Amino acid sequence: MRPIKLNTLLMLLVIFSGSVAMSVSAVVALYQSNQEAQDQAAQIANSVKQQLEWQLLKAHNLMQDPAEFPDFFLWQNSNSSISGFCVQYESAEGRLERSLCKGDVSEEIWPAWFKALYIYQFGAEQGSQLDVVFNEDVKGRISVTPSFLAMLHRAWRDLSNLMEMSVITVMTLCILLYITLGWVLKPVRLTTAALGKIQGGDLKVRLPDFRVKEWQDTAQRINSMAATLQATFDERKQLSMKLLHLQEEERRHLCRELHDELGQSLTGLRAIAYYMEGEVKEQCPELSPKVNQITAIAQQMMGLVKNLLFRLRPADLDELGLVENLGSMIDEWNGKHQGVDCHLVTEGRCDQIPAAVAVNLLRIVQESLTNVVKHASASRVEVLLCCPDSEREQLLLQIEDNGNLTRAETLLKPGNGLLGVKERVNALNGEVSLARSSLGGLKVEAIIPVSEYEADDGTH
Repeated sequence: MRPIKLNTLLMLLVIFSGSVAMSVSAVVALYQSNQEAQDQAAQIANSVKQQLEWQLLKAHNLMQDPAEFPDFFLWQNSNSSISGFCVQYESAEGRLERSLCKGDVSEEIWPAWFKALYIYQFGAEQGSQLDVVFNEDVKGRISVTPSFLAMLHRAWRDLSNLMEMSVITVMTLCILLYITLGWVLKPVRLTTAALGKIQGGDLKVRLPDFRVKEWQDTAQRINSMAATLQATFDERKQLSMKLLHLQEEERRHLCRELHDELGQSLTGLRAIAYYMEGEVKEQCPELSPKVNQITAIAQQMMGLVKNLLFRLRPADLDELGLVENLGSMIDEWNGKHQGVDCHLVTEGRCDQIPAAVAVNLLRIVQESLTNVVKHASASRVEVLLCCPDSEREQLLLQIEDNGNLTRAETLLKPGNGLLGVKERVNALNGEVSLARSSLGGLKVEAIIPVSEYEADDGTH
């Protein structure tokens, strides 16, 4: 289910609440309109009753002709605000004596559903009835009935005005709320963007000081967390660099020990074996095969020691440089893996790469090629080394193959070599990325700044 934005949710809640409020207001307005009509009908009935009782009194005192009773002249010529009512007078025997309607509505401006709803709710027959009394005798009955069409007209007019004002109010409230939410929720967008950058590895991002205290406290916590992570990451890189340095120093020590001790011993052993070959041929020919076997074993051990020394640390790295050692390593790798062709391309001034970076570049290429053999099932590997020059300040290393790339999310699991590549690149303050290669397999891309190592003596 797609999540809904907070400002959208609040806008929908405002619209829903406004709709409910308008519905309740409409019902209240209809009841008030109907009640006002009933109250006005009662007032008119009471006023006409008083007028008729006054006419009876004048007729009794011979001040008015009894034939003129009942006379609605005063009511008929009264204020127009009481229009839309019908007045009827019935005698005590129930005979209709006089009937008069005032100000009926001729044009229907309401929809049919409103008329049906009004009739269902209030009915069509409403009004007020009062007895006309003189000398304690009931002379007749006065009935005041609101015009149904006039009541519909008044109710629809009041309802329309109310709905119009309600819609304008809700729309104005929504606009103001949208503007306010845009200002209030701006820190949320900035915070989300900052957290996304932190998740992506950009630990230098910082949030500004917001005006709202709650957002300000949140920003301070996030900034403090980012600073702590940055410090931890820097310490981790320094520790990784120290560990790599110790590892290279240990390898250099092992190389020296193997070269000085084991190498010299094997050289002496092979020299003695050569001497024994000449002596044995003259004095004891039957031992010649054994002596030849000792010579072959010594020669094989010399080759193994030579390969081990190169894998631990190329002895000619400082003399020949990175490109020559990298080319020799790739040529040797091609010789061991006949089914895979690895091609090296270099650009820029690679002869000035510091030893601290060069050694790790050799290890990165070694681990990547080992990963190709173990996991990629590739037949082609391309290694691109772009060294810094006048137009480029960073070193770029790309290793891509045409092997099988199935699940990119498992590429950094421990044990497949790529995690070691990432650790080495991070220790050099660089960035590493994994993507699908144009050849169809995996592309490992490392970008390393080398300017900070230019004054290094190789013991970094």
